[in-house]
Amino acid sequence: MAVYFRNKFIIPYLCLALVLLVLTHRVDSEPAHDKQALLSFLSSQPANRVRWNASASACTWAGVKCDATRSFVISLRLPGVGLLGPILANTIGKLTHLRVLSLRSNFLTGQIPSDFSNLKQLRSLYLNTNLFVGEFPLSLTELAHLKRLDLSRNSFTGSIPFAITELAHLKRLDLSRNSFTGSIPFAINNLKQLTGLFLENNEFTGNLPILTGVQLINFNVSNNNLEGMIPATLSSLPASSFIGNVGLCGKPLCGCGRSPPQCGA
Repeated sequence: MAVYFRNKFIIPYLCLALVLLVLTHRVDSEPAHDKQALLSFLSSQPANRVRWNASASACTWAGVKCDATRSFVISLRLPGVGLLGPILANTIGKLTHLRVLSLRSNFLTGQIPSDFSNLKQLRSLYLNTNLFVGEFPLSLTELAHLKRLDLSRNSFTGSIPFAITELAHLKRLDLSRNSFTGSIPFAINNLKQLTGLFLENNEFTGNLPILTGVQLINFNVSNNNLEGMIPATLSSLPASSFIGNVGLCGKPLCGCGRSPPQCGA
């Protein structure tokens, strides 16, 4: 009987101790590998751009979010904080559990590091409004889970690669306000989940592809060098989606063969 009563009082204390141990471990947990990658990235930036306390857990840093076990960094958001220069290899590319990356509205330069191909869990990537150059980063076509990709307002050049069709889960693609050239590939039809495509203010040429494999809600190719008739599959979109292409005609713009003063006649 004495053993029964002793155990009756001891067991609750043991449970409480176990809970405290788990909570303490969670607070002290540190994604050491990811923390080092972030500190390496920070070391390439001017002082005071981002205030991270190296002695604290990376999970407590501004713009950083970890998973429930505090083992990995899953989100990095540093928009408009004044980041400068190129993104060095072996920094952000080491955050292999990252799901969201936003470095928009900074002053980042150079090309996207090839080791971004390691970010296999990435769902959303926002690199818009920076000073990036080079062709469309092929490393990004290896991110099979990507749903949102925004490279707008940079200085990218070259054509859209066929490999972009590897992004089967892509819902929104924004390449606007760059210097992309060539034709808009018919292969975009393979992006079955795409609902938003923004290609305005580039240097695309040729005819618009007939897009039957996608259900576009938002679409813009204005201010390029496109020509020919607008496909019927796109004719229900507003005229603002097509303006600024001198050789483009058909609904919702002027009928082919009509000069602007005759539009609507």
